[in-house]
Amino acid sequence: MDRDPDLSRRRFLGGLSGVAGAAALGGAAGALAAGGGGIPHPKTPQEALKVLQAGNRRYRQSKLQLRDYSPVGEKVASEQKPFAAIITCADSRISPELVFDVERGNLFVSRIAGNGIDTGTLGSTEYAVGVLGVKLVVILGHSDCGAIKAAIGVVTEGKAYPSSKYGAIGDFVDLLTPTVKSLPANERTLGRCVPANAIAQAKDIARRGPIVKPAIEEGKIEVVSGVYNIANGAVSFVS
Repeated sequence: MDRDPDLSRRRFLGGLSGVAGAAALGGAAGALAAGGGGIPHPKTPQEALKVLQAGNRRYRQSKLQLRDYSPVGEKVASEQKPFAAIITCADSRISPELVFDVERGNLFVSRIAGNGIDTGTLGSTEYAVGVLGVKLVVILGHSDCGAIKAAIGVVTEGKAYPSSKYGAIGDFVDLLTPTVKSLPANERTLGRCVPANAIAQAKDIARRGPIVKPAIEEGKIEVVSGVYNIANGAVSFVS
């Protein structure tokens, strides 16, 4: 891994200044607050998205910069100020902090197989928006998603997941089947269903009141959807 030793040394001695932090984030001006410490604080949803995009470029180039494996310190331990909420799959191959090259405390992450909107992911994201003040909500799907494969099987092959045998597995699959059904029969492929599901789930949560929808209408947040390619590390934002 190619790390900037000078950057690490400054963080160890007391944290990045706002100017140095913005440079480290690939030119996302104003993204780091004067407090530093590797914690970006974008002021707008658009700035927040640029921070994530810049971080993903560094990740794909193996040039991670905002990584620190030491204890977080008293400041971060006593409060959290994430700038984005991520709803992503429970797949073990996905680590949003690495994928977007951001430090602990930057992202408020909710996980569920298939990155669907259930009570848990909705409530967690509402907390991130209403209490923590995130500027961006990202629904992040990924390539080779087993949950989407299961939903495709239900729609195209009549597979079923009765609770007597599969417990609650069918509950999260049920969140995904409407998207598969909405596609023409010849488009119900994994490559087509993964982005379609991310888009559908983003539209779903964007309609939810009383927290997310009003925040969008007031310009406080944006909800976007993306797909992470496990093989090459790229995140494509889709709509």
